[in-house]
Amino acid sequence: MKKVIVASTNPVKIKVAQRAFAAVFPDEEFDVIGLKSDSGVPDQPMGEETRQGARNRLSFIRQAYPEADFWMSQEGGLYREEGRMFNRAWISVCDKDGFVAESSTSQFTLPLAIAAYIEEGMELGDADDRFFGTSNSKQSTGHIGMLTEGLIDRADYYLQAAIIVLSELKHQDWYK
Repeated sequence: MKKVIVASTNPVKIKVAQRAFAAVFPDEEFDVIGLKSDSGVPDQPMGEETRQGARNRLSFIRQAYPEADFWMSQEGGLYREEGRMFNRAWISVCDKDGFVAESSTSQFTLPLAIAAYIEEGMELGDADDRFFGTSNSKQSTGHIGMLTEGLIDRADYYLQAAIIVLSELKHQDWYK
């Protein structure tokens, strides 16, 4: 059984890793362990801080748990463009040989009222909970789940990017 360390104890992010590894490597078994990690960026990353946060988390868990077979980090963040605010996440994965692959999710626009809460200093999860009248949404359906009325939850949203990075890792000879 191969050991995967995920740079979070958030059950959604652990579920993403479990589903992605099972999909990309169906003939292997994985023990997926969540580990609290430091992103080295603000709690609400903006712009390129998001990608840097994923990279920092990956480095942190590799140092904390060097005996693992794989390490995966997932960092969601916000981007401003043309007066609007968008959400996008970065996912980074590394194997024992040090090969690193990265991918991002698709991005989507935040409702204006939620963007205003964020401009006032709130994190996205807290802004969502205030706007939608929910509690701890970032550890369940997430913002995307509320926007799509449950058609896409946070795990589904992150899953495609996770499969992409693991496919790159699986076929890394194509990228060298």
